[in-house]
Amino acid sequence: MCENYKPFISKEEINDLPLLEYHGTIEIIESHEKALEAIKKLATEKALGFDTESRPCFAKGESYPIAMIQLATLNCAYLFRLNRMPFPKELLDILSNEKIIKAGVGIPDDLKGIHKLSPFTPKGFIDLSSEAKQKGFTSLGLRALTAIFLGQRLSKAAKVTNWERVVLTEAQVKYAACDALVGLKIYLKMMDLK
Repeated sequence: MCENYKPFISKEEINDLPLLEYHGTIEIIESHEKALEAIKKLATEKALGFDTESRPCFAKGESYPIAMIQLATLNCAYLFRLNRMPFPKELLDILSNEKIIKAGVGIPDDLKGIHKLSPFTPKGFIDLSSEAKQKGFTSLGLRALTAIFLGQRLSKAAKVTNWERVVLTEAQVKYAACDALVGLKIYLKMMDLK
């Protein structure tokens, strides 16, 4: 582990940090044509931030399919709204490509959710919590890792909102973009530790 980063950060310390804001481009994808354009760009990247969103569950035994897959480069977040279009099979080419790193937190659950929509063989995924744990960190959630590696506070305000809405709110769009972007940024910082 690197001396530049603390292995643990408290909720109080996180709350004292400045709020992370998204300043890049955001593409909301709701058609197969737009999906193909985005996938063509994503296929040229070496590493991407990755996350998914689903409608929240409040009752025992309740579950909803993944409503959105987010993939981010350093300057653009692509929000694939799977509840608004058929699952683009070409997206599975990115998710199955071992040469393109997809970095995020809670990857096993995300992959299970995607697999329910369209079976595939995931390759090139890096779970940042597992990586951080191997490096001796004890704060392992996305919010904590954002604070440790980026020195900023990740808002979780939009987490339990309805991701199946016909039109997403501005807060949801920015939240979804941030969640994917920080995965990539933390991954790049972790690579510096090697």
